Amino acid sequence: MVIQKLIYLDTNLWNKMLDQSVDPTALVSALRQSGASIALSGQTVYELTRTFSATPERAKKLFRHVKAYVDAGIVGAYDNAELLRAEVKALYEDADSVVAYYSPADYAALKEEVGKLAEGLLDERARSFVSGRLALAQATRERQNNLFERRPDMKARLFAVSKDELPGWLDEQVRGDVGAVVLAKHLIHTHSSTDRDAASSTAQGLLTHPASRIAKAIVRADLFWAWRCARRNSNPRDLADDLYHVLNAAYCDVYATADSGQREYASLLLSPWTRPVIYDENTSLTKWLLTV
Repeated sequence: MVIQKLIYLDTNLWNKMLDQSVDPTALVSALRQSGASIALSGQTVYELTRTFSATPERAKKLFRHVKAYVDAGIVGAYDNAELLRAEVKALYEDADSVVAYYSPADYAALKEEVGKLAEGLLDERARSFVSGRLALAQATRERQNNLFERRPDMKARLFAVSKDELPGWLDEQVRGDVGAVVLAKHLIHTHSSTDRDAASSTAQGLLTHPASRIAKAIVRADLFWAWRCARRNSNPRDLADDLYHVLNAAYCDVYATADSGQREYASLLLSPWTRPVIYDENTSLTKWLLTV
């Protein structure tokens, strides 16, 4: 079956599917009949493991629910760091497309991991991921605050960009020198490299490569975050994590969430590849997902 539409679910919708007692087998079958599939990333799995710290029994129920979808053969989507590495590989191999979805071996590993979590077995890798993401979000937030303290001129320039001007401004920055500088920093981190010249050259290549999505989305996310902090003079604790998670949908057709607050930025980050949709709970999730 050729999948014509991939739907990436935010973590809140995985929880709502459990709460609504959605039938995984029936939903997966109905989606397949319309040429669609749900996509699940390792990032989503690890985000959901946070449930264990608050309500372990619900966490096990949640992962038993997720396991049913994985067993039914939904699509596995690589997370942001893996996607960025895949785009670099495609760039230097002069490929027309990027490997964005799990290989059979990686999908088998996903099934094994989800199976363990469904039994309540939270291994050290999952714990490390959660603690690492929290630490990274905090460190990134602090760097942004410190940057504005050191560079009030930068904050002023960002503040001068109006909301109406923002989409065009983001496009310009991605195509220009600023975008390459922002992406090069991510490449150095992702590849554990200190070669700034190589990172800069790769960044410029990725931002002009027709097949690259996550590279451009990462730049847009960083710049949107800085703009929002400057315009609102605030830096919400969970914004970095929310932005990071939205980016995971870059190689899917639809990003679905119940968080209406993401309406402000999801389309700015994922355009033009992925269409964000907001679940308003006026109908069942099963019916809604079949219409998005």
